[in-house]
Order: sequence, then structure tokens, then C-alpha cells
Amino acid sequence: MSQNGKPMSMRLSQFAAALTVLSAFSSQAAWAQDSAELKRWAVSLNATQVFVDEDAPDITLAGGPVPGSNVRIAGATSVTVDIAYFFTPNIAADLFLGVPATAEIDGAGSLEPLGTLAKVNYGPVILSAQYHFNNLGKVHPYLGLGVGRIVFLNERDRALANFSIDDSWAPAAQVGVRYELDAAWMLNADVRYVPFSTHATGSLGGAPVRTSLDIDPILVNVGVTYRF
Repeated sequence: MSQNGKPMSMRLSQFAAALTVLSAFSSQAAWAQDSAELKRWAVSLNATQVFVDEDAPDITLAGGPVPGSNVRIAGATSVTVDIAYFFTPNIAADLFLGVPATAEIDGAGSLEPLGTLAKVNYGPVILSAQYHFNNLGKVHPYLGLGVGRIVFLNERDRALANFSIDDSWAPAAQVGVRYELDAAWMLNADVRYVPFSTHATGSLGGAPVRTSLDIDPILVNVGVTYRF
């Protein structure tokens, strides 16, 4: 029993309750301050190199399989842009798009004597959720996961006539890092993996050609980021 007649346990309970309320108000004030100071937008301009791993497992000519046939797609370079919005210091939504690159689709295996089968411009449009790690000083690693739409444009015939290739949806995974130069500017580097499957058609000597394509591109981006 204390001197004023109140049990010590009651006084301790009241003190603990007061600390809880004070802590809640302090946390809310800190969150409000962080939100007010947060630069919510980040825009990145990147140089992008595309590395492609491809397979055309079921090429047919006039309805029949073409033994030993495949295709080869060369890598490409492009200029791309990231536009990110930060909901919190750690969590952001990111839109990735860029100048369409050019792909040469060459015959491989038994189709190699045909040379270039077709050319096409393409570009991914990717929307990702990102998590940024902000406890390493000026270095900010991040991870992203999302979905992309692979858009094909301006198909051009070469050995194949009437060439056409379908747009496709794709999952997209990303790992990257940014380095602070000052309060607004950062250097950015990231790698994206965007595997997808699609279908292509054309004709050779008047006979219809069809195939599915399994394409596993890796996009390596290096650029500069401005936050505001």
C-alpha cells in the first residue's frame, strides 16, 4: 500500500497506460513527419541491353514439322524509362517502358540457309511492386515483382512473307540498387527477367509457316534517377 492509499500495482498500471498513449502519439507524429518529407516520385532514364534466350520447338511448314529447325534472335540495346511512386519510404509502384528495340529473327538449324526470316520492333511495358531497403546509408537495394505486356510493332518480311507475331503477357522479376549522389539525384542499376511465350506465322514459297516461341529475355539497365 502506498502513502496516499492507492495500491502500487494500480499506480504502475496507470503509468504504463500513460507511456502507451505517449508512445502512440510519438509514433503517429514521426510517421506524419516521414510522410511529409518523403519524395514520392522517382524518374529514371536508362541505357538498356537486352540478352535473349529463345526456342521455337514446333515450327511447321504446310502443316508438317520441319526437322532440326529453330530460330535465333540477337540481343538489342534501347533507351528506357522508369516512373515510380512511393507509397512509403520502402514500398513503390513502378512503370517501365522504353523506345522499341529491333529484333532480327534468323533461321537456325535446318533453317539457317534462309538467313534472316523477319524483323520486328518490340518493347515491354511493365508494372511492378517494389520494396526498397533504406538502412544501408547511401546504397538502396530493391526488389520488384510485376507483370508486363510485350508489344510487337512494325513486322517486316525477309525470307518469310506475311510475317506476324502476337503480343504477349509476361511475369517480371527485378533486382536493383540505387546510390545517392545528393538529396535528389541517384545512380541506378537493375536487372529484369521477363520470360514469355508467343506465336508467329508467315509463309515460305506460298506455304504457311507457324511456330510457338519461348523467349526468356534479361534486361540490364544502367541509368540516373531523379526523386522529387
